[in-house]
Amino acid sequence: MKRFSSLVCLTTLSTFFIPEHQAEAQSTLSYTDPSIHFRNGREYFESRNYEAAKAEFAQYLETEKPSLDKDDSYHVWAEYFIVMSSLYLNNSETEVLANRFIRNNSEHPIANSLYKEIGNYFFANGDYTRATDYLSKSAKTDFAAQYKLAVGYFTLQKYTEALPIFNELKQTASDSYAVPAAYYAGVINFRAANYTDAIPDFRQAEVSPEYRSEIPAWLAHSFYRQGKFAEMLAYTEPILRDKNSGRKLDDIALLTAEVYFQKGNYEKAAQYYTIYNNYKSQAMLTMVSYRFGYSLFRSNQFALAAEQLKNVASSKDTLGQDAAFTLGICYLKANNSPYALGAFDQARKLNFNPAIQEEAFFNYAKVLYDVGRSAESIKEFEAFFRAYPTSKFEDEGNELVSEAYLSSNNFQAALSYIENLKKRSSRINTAYQRIAFNQGVKKYNEGNYIDAIPFFDKSLSTPENADLKYAAIFWKAEALSAQKKYPESINLYQNLLSSTDNTTPGLRDYQNKSRYGIGYAYFNTKAYDKANRYFREYADKMKSGDPQALQDASLRLADTYFAQKNYEQALKLYDEVISTGKSDKDYAMLQKGEILYYKEDYKGARASFDRVQTTYPNSVHADNAMFRMGEADLKARQYTVAITDFTRLINEKPQSPFVPQALLYRAGAFVNNGNRESAVLDYKTIIKNYPTDSLAKSALDGAQEQYNELGRPEDFTALLNGYQQANPNDGSLDELEFESAKNLYYKESYDKAVKVLSDYLAKYPTSKYSYEAKYLLAEAYNSLGNKAQALNYYYQVIADNKYKSVNKVTAKVADIEFKAGNFKKSATAYRILQTIAPD
Repeated sequence: MKRFSSLVCLTTLSTFFIPEHQAEAQSTLSYTDPSIHFRNGREYFESRNYEAAKAEFAQYLETEKPSLDKDDSYHVWAEYFIVMSSLYLNNSETEVLANRFIRNNSEHPIANSLYKEIGNYFFANGDYTRATDYLSKSAKTDFAAQYKLAVGYFTLQKYTEALPIFNELKQTASDSYAVPAAYYAGVINFRAANYTDAIPDFRQAEVSPEYRSEIPAWLAHSFYRQGKFAEMLAYTEPILRDKNSGRKLDDIALLTAEVYFQKGNYEKAAQYYTIYNNYKSQAMLTMVSYRFGYSLFRSNQFALAAEQLKNVASSKDTLGQDAAFTLGICYLKANNSPYALGAFDQARKLNFNPAIQEEAFFNYAKVLYDVGRSAESIKEFEAFFRAYPTSKFEDEGNELVSEAYLSSNNFQAALSYIENLKKRSSRINTAYQRIAFNQGVKKYNEGNYIDAIPFFDKSLSTPENADLKYAAIFWKAEALSAQKKYPESINLYQNLLSSTDNTTPGLRDYQNKSRYGIGYAYFNTKAYDKANRYFREYADKMKSGDPQALQDASLRLADTYFAQKNYEQALKLYDEVISTGKSDKDYAMLQKGEILYYKEDYKGARASFDRVQTTYPNSVHADNAMFRMGEADLKARQYTVAITDFTRLINEKPQSPFVPQALLYRAGAFVNNGNRESAVLDYKTIIKNYPTDSLAKSALDGAQEQYNELGRPEDFTALLNGYQQANPNDGSLDELEFESAKNLYYKESYDKAVKVLSDYLAKYPTSKYSYEAKYLLAEAYNSLGNKAQALNYYYQVIADNKYKSVNKVTAKVADIEFKAGNFKKSATAYRILQTIAPD
């Protein structure tokens, strides 16, 4: 700190003393007119009425001029006071008067004092040029005058003239002049970059309370500019620790912080920047604020660092870009990702520092991924790679993009991205393994087992993670099993079961699941003994584990025993589940009923089936149990009860897949009870509501039979037409249609028979029944008296020569032609008959 004005002491008016002999002489003077003028002039001068004083002294000189000789002291003093009055009046003639006085009175003691007084006057009024001119002529031994002379030179920036005087004063004068002289000498040496000499000067001035508060800054700067950081810190740190030292701490705190910042000791730097911040009187410079913030950042004081850096980061320059980047990292460290995004975004938009711009861009995309905005992060990463195709962040960026795709569930895009990479790290391969696995599981859960398998294979192509590897093997086996590719699935299950990897805890779970899966695979390939083995192993593993899994294993074991017809063992396990199980009791009851059914214990089976649907009316097995209960009653020939069972199922579970079969069985029960009309209604319901079901054909056969029994074969035609419309490609219908037409003929409904048989021949011209159909059609026409049409079809039968009664047909043709007078045609027919007739 510079302290200059406080050192310039304005000279007060001097108190003048006339020598004693002159005073005595004065006392003997008579009060003549001249002496009165001198005395009046003195009084006016001392009362600072310089105009009047000057006039009185001039009057005195004029009045006494004839009687005074040139050596008269009063004369000299009068001239002196005239010069001083002129000076204080700031008259332009002052210097002329002064020079004349000194020229005329050079030997008089007051002459030397006059230079000093004039110099002091100009000094006090700030006219340092004239002040130094007069003070330079004053006595060298006058420390006060010399001090003011040096200060005047200093103020005029004449440091070369000032420094020697200050150097002399600081060594020879009293402390009142030596201390301020040392201070000024220190400032001059400092400004001249002569820090070596400045330091002892400031040390000398530091003892004075007047300079004590300011000197530390000068000294600290002197050490700092010489690069003497150790000396500087040794000096400044004790002062900074003494908060009651009465010294100004802001500058030395700043310098101390700057030194530690340059040394990379950011914790210390942050400590002293904080002190500087607490004591500074004005806003911190931008660069200082940045260094303060950076030091806090490097000291892991992220929230405080952000407060300092956020103002710097707003500037659109190199420092602002650097501050914005560092601010982004601070926000990240403080878990403030939204603010970090804004900071990195600002840094990446400035191009002053390309390296920072690149890293800020990368971090911007990276934070987007971290906050779960995966789709946006992918977009930004792609833009980053376009801008920086050879970036050092390429590998990490590719890893993050892969994981971002994984997080966004865009598995296909993720796989394509990774597959197109020129190089893949272990982390990327791990992501690829997981993405492919997830896509496979997704396809599996959608029931798309065929498409799931390639994804499991892709996952297995990069087996970075052992848990995922075993999981992919297991789910691939499950997908194959779901496609009924049991041998392939069994191989994969066996692969897992044979593994001896003890470092992957998850393997045990997949091995146990594989026992369950391979058990099912063997069960479905009817290798019940092998299925039984694996289900037993699974059950053994579950005894100390999940009770529900143990129960499930027991059910699967029971199923294998059931399939092997080991009914007693199966019943034992089903009964255990029924009595102790927490779930699947309905399934166990259903299976128990099935076993009793196969054992022809229809009463017991019915009871078990009944228990399912009454105890668990909302069970997925309830409709099956109701249906099987009806079947048991049919087997027991309890037709009426069976009709009730099936009716209940049809009415209460109309959407059940068992309804068509229930209708068919109920129709059969009606037939056995002699209720043909009800049976026909059930058959018609099946054909109407389930025309494409495989049971519809059986219903059609049953309906035809019942219509024939009821003597209404013509009613079957409409039913058959409805079925044909729903099943146009059913090649087995020609027999049914022909039988329907035959029934009409034999019922002697010739007109209807003619139409149906004609339609039949048009639809099935090459059917094996067409020969007989032509014969019946001819017979029908003949019965209706339409001889022409009858002969037309008779002749076709003769020409085909395929119908078993062709000789009979030929005889009829000969007879008809004879009766019609067509003897030639009749003779021809007889000749044909003669050749083919057996007798």
